Amino acid sequence: MFLSHESSEKIHEASLAVLQKTGIKIEHELGRKLLLENGAKADEGGRILIPRALVDEALTKAPSTITMYDRNGSPALELGTDKVYFGSGSDALYNISLETGKAEKSTIADVERNAHLVDKLDQYDFVMSTGLPCDIDPTLQYATIFAAMVKNTTKPLVVTSTCVEELKKIYEISQFITNGADLPFWLVYVEPISPLKFDDTCVDRLLYCAEKAIPFAFAAGANCAGGAPVTPEGGVVQGCAESLAGLVLATLQSEKVRFIFGANTSSSDMRTGIVCYGAPEWAKTVAMYADLGRFYKLPTWGTAGCTDSRELDAQAGLEAYESILLALQSGVSLAHDVGYQVHGCQYDSRMLLLCNEMIRRAKQLLKPVELTEDTLALEAIDEVSRGEGIYLTHQHTFNHFKKALWLPPKYFFRGNVNDEGPSIAKCLGKAVEKLLNKPHSGVLEPNKSQKIDSLLQHDETHVQ
Repeated sequence: MFLSHESSEKIHEASLAVLQKTGIKIEHELGRKLLLENGAKADEGGRILIPRALVDEALTKAPSTITMYDRNGSPALELGTDKVYFGSGSDALYNISLETGKAEKSTIADVERNAHLVDKLDQYDFVMSTGLPCDIDPTLQYATIFAAMVKNTTKPLVVTSTCVEELKKIYEISQFITNGADLPFWLVYVEPISPLKFDDTCVDRLLYCAEKAIPFAFAAGANCAGGAPVTPEGGVVQGCAESLAGLVLATLQSEKVRFIFGANTSSSDMRTGIVCYGAPEWAKTVAMYADLGRFYKLPTWGTAGCTDSRELDAQAGLEAYESILLALQSGVSLAHDVGYQVHGCQYDSRMLLLCNEMIRRAKQLLKPVELTEDTLALEAIDEVSRGEGIYLTHQHTFNHFKKALWLPPKYFFRGNVNDEGPSIAKCLGKAVEKLLNKPHSGVLEPNKSQKIDSLLQHDETHVQ
């Protein structure tokens, strides 16, 4: 825990001060009307100043837990303030080709392949696109990406978008999948512009999600020395204010709102200005937002398992594992972007697999100590000490080793100093190919897949 109750309260008060003194820039007609008619004020520059009372009221209306379902309509995620769920990220411009080993512009086939792979990896709880395809119709881009994910995984989805028309098409497809039932198997990531600017497309999507009771994360890019102050503490204050302002606006639109609190507050590289995905500051602020989520009794948005490295190297392992550990310790609800490389620009299927094992290993490391008759092993100690065999072949070892120990996959090296073998990157590549070639139960039935294709055809609601 990075923030005590008292520290969370101090950040909350600072965020309220930002909303009351600086406010938000919003020109959206309905958004301004909702705020101004319910107690907000416009200052001389037209910024909307949000009073404490509106934030307090919004916090009483937002649910403390949100149930997410899988594609088949079964409960899958219970988003609250304790359980951590891991998922991939979205919109990478490049994917590493399994055939050439080189970075190539992302295609819809990358989205399909990675959704297929993540569906089979047991430590991933939800799926994002992992690519921004260059080979599809840009007027139906995010709906096509959504369809590609739906066809290849049963796990809950997190979707991105650029405008409300895209969400309307995605909603139409999802209503077909659920036969109109209120069983949300996808949630939306919406991001205002830091610092404290709510552009029209952002507000359109926020209000649509609130109206339709679509779960959504409202997470600004409040990155240190970029869109927010250089100090992580200042970045979190601003990110918290931006997220709370989104909550206020959403609850004024509808009390059916399903809201996920948080923001993205990493650091900017001081030489290039690039937002760092593998920075310790981001892992730390994820934990801070998780603590604030407990303070507010809201599910939280976070990230883990990312690296700024281009390769499957020591830097990638260090950065990804560090943030996975901290995400588990912090209790953030949704840890997305697992496997991201090169400051969010690249995905590599091998990194997705490696991070799956990192999550399993971290869970083993953090597993609570169990002081039971079996784990204390007094009988085994007595018997082996008296010469009745060795521990390696003892029945107690046979009974408990699978639960007691982390058992490495075959692509981890545990040989002798002179043993030779392929690199872990090559081993991961072979393991990925083997997984992808196994029968895939997550593929959508052909008749439903064809129906989705028909829904993707251009109509009066397609994006202009």
